[in-house]
Amino acid sequence: MNILLLGQVGAGKSSIVNTITSIFEDHASHKVESTGGVHSVTRVYQIRSSTGTDLAFRLCDTKGIENGETIRTEDIQRMIDGEKLDMEPSEPSYDGSYRSKLQYWKDKLFGFARWMRGWIFRVKALDINKRVYCVVYVIDASSLDIIHETVENYFKDCRKLMKQNGGIPEIVLLTKADVCSNAVKGDLKAISYCPDIKNVVQKVMDKFGFYENQIFPVVNMLKDVRVRRETSILFLMALRQMLKDCRSGINELVDKKEIHTDLSSVIIV
Repeated sequence: MNILLLGQVGAGKSSIVNTITSIFEDHASHKVESTGGVHSVTRVYQIRSSTGTDLAFRLCDTKGIENGETIRTEDIQRMIDGEKLDMEPSEPSYDGSYRSKLQYWKDKLFGFARWMRGWIFRVKALDINKRVYCVVYVIDASSLDIIHETVENYFKDCRKLMKQNGGIPEIVLLTKADVCSNAVKGDLKAISYCPDIKNVVQKVMDKFGFYENQIFPVVNMLKDVRVRRETSILFLMALRQMLKDCRSGINELVDKKEIHTDLSSVIIV
């Protein structure tokens, strides 16, 4: 089940991947570096347990949105359909030698060939493993008041696109909640009743039209060397809702006879 992450540069999408990876691997993970929005394609990360077993969901990290620069809605549509998830390889580097330079161009050619194959054989009924079943908007809670109009309108356009696709489930992760309130910074348990956080949640509801039960304030693991219980609980509550939404979306496709699959092995606790 693919979960698509959309958000501004610096909102904490890469940190979300690291935090969720850390929770399930039971140690602090920093394998995903913050790129500051420089990567141009969607990176797909398979989440695994501490024993190395693949779990039933993947996180799809997109290019960060900047003022005046967004991802085209056509590309978002292709991501939803599974046509552009991790389709292009990261830009290879070479040291100037003939062998390295040859490998560089082989990688470039291979990437182009994969892109052409995906374009030529584009089909409506795509594989269940390639579709996106939940979209997560990653919003920096500490900078909501100064969010650029371009980004605000972009999120609204994305919301319209999700409705056009039959109502793909949407979740908001409010990152850096501890920056908004000293009470939360001192005790993460206060996040559920803190007036400052409730105020930010209300602003998101008013600005983007989300319901309160779609918005989850969280605190990313940035400096921690171990997985904190309070951090884990916040993310697991949000993740549980994402996976429930994913399962509902798959069930709907099964009912429509668009896909055939057995969900008996997909357990959501």
